[in-house]
Amino acid sequence: MGKGFESSPESKVMIKKSARDRYIYAVKRIADWEEAWSLKLNDGFVTTSDKEGNLSMPIWPFKEYAMKCIGDEWQNCKTQKIHLDTLLDEILPNLLEEGTHVVVFKIPEDPDVVRVSADDFKDNLLNEYLQYE
Repeated sequence: MGKGFESSPESKVMIKKSARDRYIYAVKRIADWEEAWSLKLNDGFVTTSDKEGNLSMPIWPFKEYAMKCIGDEWQNCKTQKIHLDTLLDEILPNLLEEGTHVVVFKIPEDPDVVRVSADDFKDNLLNEYLQYE
């Protein structure tokens, strides 16, 4: 059995980074690989809420990171790959319309997380993606 991404040096370094550094990394990776990951429960994507009850959809740059968050809050979830076009053209506009933000690269080891509006996340992804064209 080969080494997976989860046991790679890059993975071990990223879980020790600050929420802001994880956010920057996630934007670059999602734009570069043209895919993101989230968790689905039944027919819909999961959401999380802050102390004020504001909803956010969690997004990760790789499946392995999303899988680490299956448990406590999201026990019966499955990982779901999201193509960049679907994220930019469908999911983020829907989240914006609903007033739901995005939580990027949440990890169990660190309660600190970057929470941004769907619009800001879309702008960050587009700016990063255009650098690759």
